Amino acid sequence: MKILVLQLARLGDIYMSWPALRALRRTHPGAEIHLLVRPRFEAATRGLNAVDQVRELPTAELLEPLSGAADRDAEALGRVSFYLETLRRENYDRVINLSFSPLSSWIVKSVAAETAEVSGYTRHTDGYLKIADHVSSFFYAQVGVNRPNRVHLTDLFATMINVDLNENDWGPPDLPVKDFGLPDRYAVLHVGASESGKRVAPFQWARALRRFHEDVPDCPVVLIGGPGEKALANEIRANVNTVSLIDLTGETAVEDLFGVIAKSLFLIGADSAPMHMAALTGTPTLNVSCGDVNFWETGPKAPAAWIRRFKTAADFSSEQVGGAMAELVLRGRVSGWIQHLGGVPAYRTEEKNRDDFAWNLIQALYLGADFPVAEEMIFIQAVEKLTEMNAVVLEQLRNPQVKVAALAPLLDRADEVLTAIADLCPESGVLVRWVQTEKTRIPPGSPEAVRQAMTDLHARFGQVLNLYELTETAEEGSGHGKV
Repeated sequence: MKILVLQLARLGDIYMSWPALRALRRTHPGAEIHLLVRPRFEAATRGLNAVDQVRELPTAELLEPLSGAADRDAEALGRVSFYLETLRRENYDRVINLSFSPLSSWIVKSVAAETAEVSGYTRHTDGYLKIADHVSSFFYAQVGVNRPNRVHLTDLFATMINVDLNENDWGPPDLPVKDFGLPDRYAVLHVGASESGKRVAPFQWARALRRFHEDVPDCPVVLIGGPGEKALANEIRANVNTVSLIDLTGETAVEDLFGVIAKSLFLIGADSAPMHMAALTGTPTLNVSCGDVNFWETGPKAPAAWIRRFKTAADFSSEQVGGAMAELVLRGRVSGWIQHLGGVPAYRTEEKNRDDFAWNLIQALYLGADFPVAEEMIFIQAVEKLTEMNAVVLEQLRNPQVKVAALAPLLDRADEVLTAIADLCPESGVLVRWVQTEKTRIPPGSPEAVRQAMTDLHARFGQVLNLYELTETAEEGSGHGKV
């Protein structure tokens, strides 16, 4: 069997794919496995012996004809076609798309043979997005920043590949460890982040390090980061004179960081690739999560990992972070932070979260859990509006006098109304995105077949909405959600 896996996202996503790729190798020991990545992030595949061949998507080379003033569109298309043909000739038996992007869906459509088993985004024959499997529909509808999903991407990747992870799927790469002359005892701080909005300012890190040194004066801290983060490290060093700092920013290859992280007491940093490298080395981790991040999906998965969530980097508390660093060294644990426990969801929070109800809705729709009791009147009111709109759509779909051509603008308008309701009540967005995604999954067919599929879907939607029908009795004088 020959398998192609697409992972065209960034370093952290590739590292989060390692356990699933290792499980794929474990369950298919005789398969030839190829991994397609972007050249910029190829470094995250080094030492991953679960794949037989890493293939790079030469985006710059393919699109180079479009960068000049001359009209070379035909040349660019020719290069793309030639490259995709080389992949198509591999005759893959299975194609697994872990990228969840429009570009990757076109690549899958172009390279997968008709007989190949395909998982993940692809395209229908008419070019429309094809969301054929349940994991893809879940991802399309419910995954991302500002959405209430609590399934970690590592677990989603494994489910997409249809494997169960075990402890053997976690571990550092099969690479020699480079000696940087580090002391026997040290901590590691990643000074940057995957995006500027997630980055903690150098002066804030400096304050946290000084607080750490108050309780643990004899623990050096190693600064890591890429060449572009050297200035951040310099500023931290300029503001710290009580802590021994060892600056390795810009001096390591990506894969060298495994050895540095593996031997450290702990790693601390914002959301970035080193967090996911620490999960593979099993290094205790403190994740300072700032900005537009859903830690449930992309948080650290090391056995001992904690998260402190700040709405923005400006809210960062040097006292809290520095104190947590010291507590981890002195007591082997951290109190008051979100803790990684494994399973789904992977983290435990002490306080009630406003997204709890929405997450319970997701579990009911996708994981077979009971539908939660609605306690907020705004959700009940949103369901009433959704029910009214859905009834109008069903009436028109079931009316034989309404021609198919007349249904299209009605359905488009209905989607606009559903989206507007979801914007006003985010919890109802779980239901709206579910039905809209299921609508996208209806395959091309005759007008009658598509109409019937649409009718069946809106009938199912109505059944879900009816669970929250507002009922009122004269004795009670008020309504409640019926589940």
